[in-house]
Amino acid sequence: RSAARTSRSNGEPHVRTERLGPMESTYSFPAFVPLSQRSVTSTMRRGDHGVGGPSGVFDTASGENVVVIHPGSRWLRIGRASEAVPREVPHVAARRLRVQVPRVSEPTAPVGLKEPPVPSPHSAAERTAMDVDNSDSDSDTEAFAYAGDSSVDSTLSMLRTALKQHQRHSKRKVPSNAYSQVISYNRNTRAESIHEHNDPYRVEWIDASEVEGDCVTGEAALRIADDGQFVSRWPIRNGCFNIEEYASIEDVLGDIESIWTQALDRELSIQRNHIAQLGVVLVIPDIFNRTEVEALACMLLQRMGFAHLLVQQSSALVTFGAGFSSACVVDVGAQKTSITCVEDGHCSPESRVTTMYGGDDITRFLYHLFVRSHFPYANARLSRSHDWMLLNDLRERFCTVNLSDVNIRLHSFFVRTPNANTLKYEFKAYDEPYQAPLCLFYPEIMDAYYEVPNYGESFVGDVTPTRFGILPTRAESVVEPAIVPQTDAIDVPVDPPTVPHTFVPDPQAQFMRMPLDAAITHSIVHSGSIDRARKMYASIVIVGGGVAFIPGFDSLLSSRLLQIRPDYLPSVDRIDIVAPPRDLDPRVLAWKGGAVLSRLDTAREMWVSQKEWADFGSRMLRDRVLFQW
Repeated sequence: RSAARTSRSNGEPHVRTERLGPMESTYSFPAFVPLSQRSVTSTMRRGDHGVGGPSGVFDTASGENVVVIHPGSRWLRIGRASEAVPREVPHVAARRLRVQVPRVSEPTAPVGLKEPPVPSPHSAAERTAMDVDNSDSDSDTEAFAYAGDSSVDSTLSMLRTALKQHQRHSKRKVPSNAYSQVISYNRNTRAESIHEHNDPYRVEWIDASEVEGDCVTGEAALRIADDGQFVSRWPIRNGCFNIEEYASIEDVLGDIESIWTQALDRELSIQRNHIAQLGVVLVIPDIFNRTEVEALACMLLQRMGFAHLLVQQSSALVTFGAGFSSACVVDVGAQKTSITCVEDGHCSPESRVTTMYGGDDITRFLYHLFVRSHFPYANARLSRSHDWMLLNDLRERFCTVNLSDVNIRLHSFFVRTPNANTLKYEFKAYDEPYQAPLCLFYPEIMDAYYEVPNYGESFVGDVTPTRFGILPTRAESVVEPAIVPQTDAIDVPVDPPTVPHTFVPDPQAQFMRMPLDAAITHSIVHSGSIDRARKMYASIVIVGGGVAFIPGFDSLLSSRLLQIRPDYLPSVDRIDIVAPPRDLDPRVLAWKGGAVLSRLDTAREMWVSQKEWADFGSRMLRDRVLFQW
């Protein structure tokens, strides 16, 4: 009795085990209640910097001691968090060759780039264009068919037929013999030579003998006159590490470190010995490669010597920079397009879509259209840096999707090459600036001019042309054999019943580039509930330098999204593409969001110190970031 009283006084239940059955006597209760998997990561002592980190709190209120870095395929945006706008630096490095390579007149195109052929004076494109102009205005699509059955010719034929229909429906006059006039003028135009001292915008080319050191980065790398002694490489291509020109991650990180270090010195006047007093905000893609993020974090904290690091996804930072609580962020960059639905600073994992195309693909297609119209600068090559910058400038100046701008227009441009006078060209264009941006909706056009490299066995892992937070589905019908009863009557054919369509994941969708309107629809559909999808349709924001400055692109995208919206969203009768507030440049919104986030008090728990990284490594990112690592 005394033992029983003692056990009851200690809080243990008094059970007479000799009276229990065999089932109950062998059953064991768990020693503790299992924890929920959602709360497995503890936040205990997260803000205590006395363990694994320096004493004291990293103060970022002023923003003077924080550098925000937003790396891209073409541009690096870098600046202090206290500044209004970042500095933009070409994300390229040129290194001196140990073995001198003789300079050739026609450089070879990089891997994956396909140079369009220059048409002859009586090419099929020219003959067909003249036939089109001389045909009846009410002719159908066959009148626009080009010689050959290529996907580009058939798609371009369809687009030009649709353009004529849109012009008629809007009561706009269609110019007669437009293509013949353009080809005839461009074929007879000649260049005007301008002496160097008469060109106010001449380029100050850098001679190879004047270069100090073996590495030149940024804008200076694009102004080296003798490219036979240097090789220029872009460390980031298609939104990830460049595997076409680099052999290892260390090789890529070497150029990235040189570019970023020289940008800090030249643009921000931050010496190497002062970096240890600063923190850095790294902007990463929405669908990121862990290997790349860990390599960049290790480079910033250990090799470059920053004191603290904060990592955040770009779409979430866009909402911080624009001041939106929720939005569908469409980021069309130079070589990568990403779409993500963001709500309250959190990127929906299932809504993320990233595909490998952007403004560079528009530039390639525009150049191909100009070549068809006898572009007067016949020696232009996309593989040369100054020619690429020229064609990219033509895209930014002339591309439009407004019907009112589709007319025969006279344009001019200047060609500036090393050790030569400036050449001024004049040319005419009709619908080429209108058709070029439409390639984002027809990936078969982009595939004809650039082949996405195979990342399967590369050092960055298996990266596909299109990556999804959740795979899209395809309809699959299951047909069951019909059961016919056995009778003596004549056999009558019976149609087998068809089971309704079932939707299964389509793994093949990630191996091809997805049209822009389909990618946005996929992202919004997988953002959550119907109410949330309706909210995202009403708050689409376009950022990046790919299409944000093309006149009329917002209206064109809205109409296409409205046509392909799902059937279960009939209440969505209007799609709004909102503009960034306060006239902010859409190309710098992600950087601006990083500057805003770094100065918030709530971001103090997100910083990773240099000592914490040395002690715990990449595990600190899993505990400190606001997204799913």
